[in-house]
Amino acid sequence: MQKVRVPINSFQYGEISDSLIMRTDSPVYGQSAQRLENLIVMSEGSVKKRTGLKHIYDYGITFSSTYPEQSHLYKFIFDDNEEYVISIEHQKVRCFQLETNGNVTLVQTLTTDVDSAALPFDQQYLQEYTAAQYGDVMFISHPLFAPRMLIRTSLTSFEVDTYSFDARADNKVTYQPYSRFQSSSLLFDPSAISGSITAFVYYNVTAAVLDTGIGYTPWTPSGSAVGEFGKTGILPEARQIVITPSTIASRTHTINGTNISGTSISETINTTSNSAVTSTKYFKTVTSITTTSATGGYRIDTGVKGSPAYFSSGHVGTIIRYHQQEIEITAVTDAATIAGTVVDTLSARLSVLNPLRTRDGSSTVEVTQINHGLNVGDAITVQDASATGGINSGNLNVTDQVREIIDDNTYTYQAGGSASSSEDGGGHVSISCHAPTTTWDEQSFSAVRGYPAAVVFHENRLCFGGTLSEPDTIWMSKIGSFFNFDVGEAADDDSINLVAATGDSHEIRYMISNRDLQVFTSTGELYVPTYLNQAITPTNAQIRMQTPYGTEFVAPTSIDGATIFVQKNGRIIREYLYSDSEDAYTASAISTLASHLIDSPKYLSVAHSGFNLADSYAAFSLTNGDLILFTSNRAEKRAAWTRVSTSGNFGSVIAIHSRLFANVYDSNGKLHLCEFDTDRGLDLWQSKSVVANKVDASDLYSSGDLVDVYGYASSSGYTYLNQFTVDSNDDIDLSAYATPSTVNYTVTVVNDGGNKYAIAGISGSAPTLSFSRGNTYVFDLSDSSNSGHPFAFRTSADASYTTGVTTTGTAGQAGAKVTIVVASDAPASLKYYCTVHGNSMGNTIAVSDFVNTYESAEFGKKFTAKLVSNPIDANMGNGPSTGTSRGITNIVVDVKSTDSMKVNSNDVIASSFTGKKEVKTLGYNRNPQITIEQDKPLGLQINGIVAELIV
Repeated sequence: MQKVRVPINSFQYGEISDSLIMRTDSPVYGQSAQRLENLIVMSEGSVKKRTGLKHIYDYGITFSSTYPEQSHLYKFIFDDNEEYVISIEHQKVRCFQLETNGNVTLVQTLTTDVDSAALPFDQQYLQEYTAAQYGDVMFISHPLFAPRMLIRTSLTSFEVDTYSFDARADNKVTYQPYSRFQSSSLLFDPSAISGSITAFVYYNVTAAVLDTGIGYTPWTPSGSAVGEFGKTGILPEARQIVITPSTIASRTHTINGTNISGTSISETINTTSNSAVTSTKYFKTVTSITTTSATGGYRIDTGVKGSPAYFSSGHVGTIIRYHQQEIEITAVTDAATIAGTVVDTLSARLSVLNPLRTRDGSSTVEVTQINHGLNVGDAITVQDASATGGINSGNLNVTDQVREIIDDNTYTYQAGGSASSSEDGGGHVSISCHAPTTTWDEQSFSAVRGYPAAVVFHENRLCFGGTLSEPDTIWMSKIGSFFNFDVGEAADDDSINLVAATGDSHEIRYMISNRDLQVFTSTGELYVPTYLNQAITPTNAQIRMQTPYGTEFVAPTSIDGATIFVQKNGRIIREYLYSDSEDAYTASAISTLASHLIDSPKYLSVAHSGFNLADSYAAFSLTNGDLILFTSNRAEKRAAWTRVSTSGNFGSVIAIHSRLFANVYDSNGKLHLCEFDTDRGLDLWQSKSVVANKVDASDLYSSGDLVDVYGYASSSGYTYLNQFTVDSNDDIDLSAYATPSTVNYTVTVVNDGGNKYAIAGISGSAPTLSFSRGNTYVFDLSDSSNSGHPFAFRTSADASYTTGVTTTGTAGQAGAKVTIVVASDAPASLKYYCTVHGNSMGNTIAVSDFVNTYESAEFGKKFTAKLVSNPIDANMGNGPSTGTSRGITNIVVDVKSTDSMKVNSNDVIASSFTGKKEVKTLGYNRNPQITIEQDKPLGLQINGIVAELIV
């Protein structure tokens, strides 16, 4: 048999997976444990019992398996003295103020916005919401509602408003993002240049026979006066129907079918010759075409305009831009037609200075208009042009039509006079036109296109990312103007639009402002680089793809110089870190050693110097209700995972500096806001005043609940008392800890208008007295003046009262006294009197409650801290002992400020202790382990272990 002493002098790698049980060769193995529950890894490598959970607020919400996320916590920090915890719930926001004395108080509950509309927050999507704060405003984003602003209006009041973009002073231009959602060939055709208009979208298409393409042979009705053509079909887009008779005759034709929205429509058209007649309505399907005569043949074709399904009811109230001029949609007639109001006029100021070119001796004028989208014959009105090439302004500023298309940016029109020279000029020219055009777009954010999924502030810009229709796009406001997204002319401070065109489909979920703008999507991690000594501008901004993992709906956050995030599968935690050697970001897994702990995290926050310790701790709440903690020190190359459990389940977590707050469902499924606070080892604990040696526990606990209690006295501080059962009145009875006292009175009889008792130390004869339940009062009657005046007690109704009363000797003789121990149920009023001469010799006694031993009490649910070592192993002379039968004969545990501890189920510490405790053990097995635990709400710190192993 061989003996060897195996040290575990640190737990700096935390809890590790049992899949590493054979890695005894690794330095990690000897400085970790197989289980660390409710223990925090300290920077020194020791582990310390976590702080308890102080109860702050009962939400009045019960857990729902249908909607398990019922509150999402956010931080709101104005300055170091004005900090808040924000709870976003189903159609509700609660605002909790962190007071300067450390208390946390609910100061505002909101269920409607400033316009009295219900809040759009939905419990189905709470986990997905993102938020960014600047000053008094928090911006809240999700693809299903327009961004909301939580605005602090005073120290204790908030309101919710809908985010809206700035507008030009005349309100004719809104500085919001615009996007093209249509194909490049889809035309927008407004009916006028100003006022109320209608508009229609269509493609230019090739005419086709309405016969699903079966040739062009006309169909000739026969056999009846009223014929049905039999031309039916489903068209690729809604189209006009063209009927061409083969003979000259008056005929009436009725077309039946549905429009692009699926609504039944019908139109009657007349032919009077053998010329084609076209319907005004657009048909997506044709169910029948009838005619008033069966004489002659007819050819049925589709028109050259194909109308797709584009508009929906959600477009009402949104903006369409025609050559950058705004049209507000007031109604959707069908999926291809809208009614609207032109905000100003459909007049575009050309971006090119001096865009007109005259031709010597000709009235033809070339116009340079970038991406004009016009066709020959389109009507235009030229405005604001100055004289050029000998043509005066009156002859240049005319209404005409497009005569020739030179290219995508150039066309011609006819001026009112001829030029005397060829010249470029005109100055700043505007063109008014309502011709069909492909140069149109609509607002990027709407109920139809979706709203931003992510929001963040970066380099003094408000940044939005990812809508339903543009999931891979980032919009950045103008610098310092968080409501202005005007791209302008790409000046350095203008708004920026970026698309992650990397070849993959990226759904932006989060953006983090760090050394760069980090972008986390459903399929990978990207970033917008910041350049040395340069701000991001429209001319240098770009998105770069970095790693391919994707992010779950858990907001990434920074710790120890890196940004940690949950990989899309919910089973791996990674750190997004810039590598100078690779000149790129990497995303290494940091959960490999503790992969068993990672179970679909829901929320993440980092407490810096959390748990009253030096390190930063990342807290992840999991789907299974547990909480796991991660701490890292890159400089010292150490990182550790531990687990936190409670009698209920954890929900959302949020840290404000070193303070860590958590939503906790108790064992009955009720939701509470709590804070990790104090070292007293109680969860869901409250502090209440002690009244009559009882504590009202009804806010959180009810009859039969088991709670552990600390008592507080100003003279001695906090003392752990014991575990109590809440009584039938929902109270905790501390009577067993009351400290009764004895009060001695010397009694004489004096003549004060008659014989009366006098009590030394109390002025006057027959004074009123006060008793406290539980105390003992001794009345010394040995003075001779008491002779013949027996002293006794009675009730306020003059019934004799003898409970707890002992009479010794005879009044007026040596040693005579009456003693009363005031019972806990003594009446509130008694009398002292002479049994011979009655009440006139005495007075009343006011009876009050017990004297409180403790001024207040903290009570809650205890939790168990537990350490289970890795199997103790050692390298022997003939190799490692792994897998062999071996035993631990002696264990030495080094502890600090530890009040209770069990080692392998043996109680070894029962009172406060610092130092080394030795424990003898027996038994052999192939995986000998050491289990250290504490199931009382007391202090525990384990610095290291030395085990004596026998093989």
